[in-house]
Amino acid sequence: LPCAWLAYCHWRPYDAASEATYTRSKKQAMLDGKFLVYLAIFAVTVLVLFGCLMGASLAMMGGETHFLNACFISVLRVQDLTPNVGFFWYLFCEVFDRFRALFQFSFHGHLLFYIAPMHLRLGRHRPLGPFMQAVVAIALVTQFKTYPTASDHALSISALLIPGEVLKESETRFVFLMGGQLFGLCMFPTMVTVWLGRNAGNANFLYNMTLVIAIFGCYLLVDWMQAAIRLRKRQRLSCFCRGIVEGALDDALAKGGPRRSDLK
Repeated sequence: LPCAWLAYCHWRPYDAASEATYTRSKKQAMLDGKFLVYLAIFAVTVLVLFGCLMGASLAMMGGETHFLNACFISVLRVQDLTPNVGFFWYLFCEVFDRFRALFQFSFHGHLLFYIAPMHLRLGRHRPLGPFMQAVVAIALVTQFKTYPTASDHALSISALLIPGEVLKESETRFVFLMGGQLFGLCMFPTMVTVWLGRNAGNANFLYNMTLVIAIFGCYLLVDWMQAAIRLRKRQRLSCFCRGIVEGALDDALAKGGPRRSDLK
């Protein structure tokens, strides 16, 4: 949904004049009817392309389907518990087998509950809302990915750094939280060496760094979203004040017009 909404907003031109006009949120449409048609076409296109890739993979593998287990099933079932910068490996090492399916469903399915609130709270407010919603979606997927890497976090942080106005609104908190996340990423190889290389520690050494990365990353995303919402409210307040001042000036000029004509 965030990708389709961002593509739809770029495909459909935005009226810049409406940005300077104050409109109550209650009067704005929750969802554009034309977007539903575009979303259906977008989804069908993605499915067709995915089917083409699967067909090409089957053709290259000679009809064998072993790659499905390596690419999709093992990721969903969290079969490989090799330590990484995520937290899935440690939790699924500790969880009982009879609760494994429940945790798999919970950790994979809870991402779907963020789509509608993100769109209603942030994404539907153009012109910056669609891009901000896509950035938040990237950051959420990075935080709750089964097998994340440092490059995933680098992509997420790079996307958060793009809108400079939001960074100015966040002030020093963004720098502090980003520094904490980068500290965890930099210390992760050291903890890997201490535990797996020198055998001078245990799994908690590595898991502590994954918690540092996850906690600072989540707080960084929350602070960024709060700054984006504050910026949007400030822009709407400025539009509201501008409308009041312009309306008062128009009324004053309209009333003062006849008097100026009488003086002539």
